[in-house]
Amino acid sequence: MGKEVIKQKHVGSLTAILGLWLLVVGQVLALSPEEKAAAIIQASPVAQNIQRSFKSEYGALYFFVEGLTGEFGPLPSEQHERHNDAFTPAIIGSNEFFGGTGSLSRIAVLLDQQGKAINVVVESNTKLPIEFIKAVANTRYMLLWGVQFLDGTLDLSQFGNLERLAILGVGTTKHIVLPEAGNLAKLRIEQANLESILNVEKQTHLNVLISSVVNFNGFDIVDGSQSLKYLSIDLSGSDLDIGSLMNLERAVLTMPEYKNISTINKLEHLRELSIHGMDSPKVKDVIFPKNLEKIWMFNIKKGSLPKISNLPKLKRIAFRSVEDNVLENVTDLPNLKEIFGAAINLPTLDGVDKLPSLVKVDFRNNGTVDISSVASLPNLEGLFVRENDLDDISVITEMPWLKSVDVSFNRLMTLPKLKPGNNLRRIDFSDNPIEAISPEVLASYSSVRKSAYNTPFYQSLTHEQRRAF
Repeated sequence: MGKEVIKQKHVGSLTAILGLWLLVVGQVLALSPEEKAAAIIQASPVAQNIQRSFKSEYGALYFFVEGLTGEFGPLPSEQHERHNDAFTPAIIGSNEFFGGTGSLSRIAVLLDQQGKAINVVVESNTKLPIEFIKAVANTRYMLLWGVQFLDGTLDLSQFGNLERLAILGVGTTKHIVLPEAGNLAKLRIEQANLESILNVEKQTHLNVLISSVVNFNGFDIVDGSQSLKYLSIDLSGSDLDIGSLMNLERAVLTMPEYKNISTINKLEHLRELSIHGMDSPKVKDVIFPKNLEKIWMFNIKKGSLPKISNLPKLKRIAFRSVEDNVLENVTDLPNLKEIFGAAINLPTLDGVDKLPSLVKVDFRNNGTVDISSVASLPNLEGLFVRENDLDDISVITEMPWLKSVDVSFNRLMTLPKLKPGNNLRRIDFSDNPIEAISPEVLASYSSVRKSAYNTPFYQSLTHEQRRAF
């Protein structure tokens, strides 16, 4: 009898609790998304801890709840993250976009519906106390951009879920501690006064590393990494051996020395290579890996340009501010389709005939006076030689396969007459001192789209003639 009474009371208590729970749930379900989010934020330890230490002068603070008042922006594509366009997903809430692109002093925290931080965006001219960093340790993504961190060490050691991290100009911070858990996949650091970074070796999933820190060797420890696929790094002061990163697919290297790239030919997966700044005769002996498809070379001093040859998969090559004659350094590139050069010393295009597979030649602002060598390029469709010193482009009449020509900003006094059967579709000869074009020559360009702005010839035309031109 006594046991039955106890059992009935127990069942009654459970029924009462269940009824109360259903009542609360019913009330919650009746709330609007904004009201639900407000309740979650109010109950969230993350929000409470941040607000407890936060001051109005730190910036404007925003909390959003995923699925109610806020959401993730699109996860940046590989192209965007590698071109520094975007690195972490933005936070979208209250019809606003928080992505580190504005000049407003804003701090946005996206919470899940359990009240935990999952995305953090801190924009320019804000201040962050240590308590803020501790409170958001659960986040998957974090962007700190132009922030004044109120401590010399940014300790992220307890950020066990962090996958993407971007630290851009965080003032006063000289030391960074990466997560102990080592789940970082993508890391971008632009920190001028950085002195040390810890736990780099624990980031065994790191596949993207972007660093513009100058005279810094803190990333030398990634030597031998099997996970890195994309690396953009300033190598001044570094002993990192790029050739040890066996799965690297693309590299952007600033100020590399011979010790950094002497074994780069080992990288079988490397498809794209960009080098910014070399000033040592020794680096000209570097051999590039066979599977490269694209090469960019910028700011290369005299005697420092390596030979670019015997690369069967190379499709595009670009030079800017290179003191050596680039056409003397390229050969045996059977699949090269495009070549670009600007601000290089290239009085003639002699040597371009060694690259018969070229479809596009773009040489600008090089002091070039002779382009006759392009006549030997049977596959050339685009010839772009603006901002040079050309006074003769008669070679284009010998190339009926050409489709597009840009000879603007040169010294042309006249145009050559095209021959029947040409395939030219467009020519731009703007900003040349051409005063007159005979009707016979002009007729040969009748089916060609022409640009002649800022030439005496074009300025002499009537309005009706310009429309017909």
